[in-house]
Amino acid sequence: MSEDMTAVVFDVEHFATKEGPGIRTAVFLKGCPLRCMWCHNPESWNPKIEKYPDGTVIGRERSVGDVLEEVARDKAFYDASGGGLTVSGGEPLFRWRFVRELFARAKKSGISTAIETSGYAAELHIRELMPVTDLWLYDIKGMDPVKHKEHVGIDTAAIHRNLRMLDADGAKIILRCPMIPGVNDFTENLVALAKLADELKNVEAIHVEPYVAYGIDKAHKLGLKVYEAPSAPPEYGRGIVSRLKTLTRRRVVLS
Repeated sequence: MSEDMTAVVFDVEHFATKEGPGIRTAVFLKGCPLRCMWCHNPESWNPKIEKYPDGTVIGRERSVGDVLEEVARDKAFYDASGGGLTVSGGEPLFRWRFVRELFARAKKSGISTAIETSGYAAELHIRELMPVTDLWLYDIKGMDPVKHKEHVGIDTAAIHRNLRMLDADGAKIILRCPMIPGVNDFTENLVALAKLADELKNVEAIHVEPYVAYGIDKAHKLGLKVYEAPSAPPEYGRGIVSRLKTLTRRRVVLS
C-alpha cells in the first residue's frame, strides 16, 4: 500500500456527539501546520509517532481499510441518528490523500462524511475533497490577521479564501469558533465573525466552543508551550452565544 494510503492516527472516538450531527465516529490524525496557543491536542502537532516520557506511544500508522473497518462497525447507529464519520486532528488536510480515499470508501458504504479543519491548505487539496465530503466543520479562530498570526502561527488569508471558495461551490458548512477568555472574545472579533457568517450563503450555524484546559498536561509532557488557564466557566460560553445572537442572523449554538 502506498504511503499516501496510510496516516498516523492518535485517537478514535466512538459514539462522538460533538463532532457533527448524530452519533459519529471521530478519527484524529497526527500532523498540523498550525500552533494554536490553546490547542486541546498538542500531541497532534508532530506528524510522526512519538512517545510521552513514561513510554506511552502517541499514534499508530493505520491504513484506510483498517480505519474504515473500525468505523463501519457502528453504521447502524449512524443510520438511526443521522451521524457518520468525522476526521479531525491535528489538521486532516495535512493528510488530504488519505482523507479523500477514506471518505470515498465510506460514502460507497453509505456512511456520511465530515471533516473538522482549519482550512489551511492548498486550494487544490480542498477541491479534491469536496466531492466526498458531506459537511465541513470549519474552524474560525479569529478574524484579525495580525492577532491570528500571533495566536495560531499563520494569518487568515488562505483560511478565509478557502472558506469563501467552499461556500461559492455550495459546500455545507458549520463554523466552529473556539473562544478563549481575553484572547479572541473581544467585541471587534465577534462583530467581524458575524459579518463573515452573514456574507456566506451556506453556513448552517456557528458553534461556539469555550476554552477547556485539555492540552496543558499533554503539552508539559512533550515540552511544548501552550496557553495555561483554567477552563472557562459555563456562563462564559452562554454569554458569548448571547452576544453573537445579537450580531448575526445565523443560528448560534453552544458546543
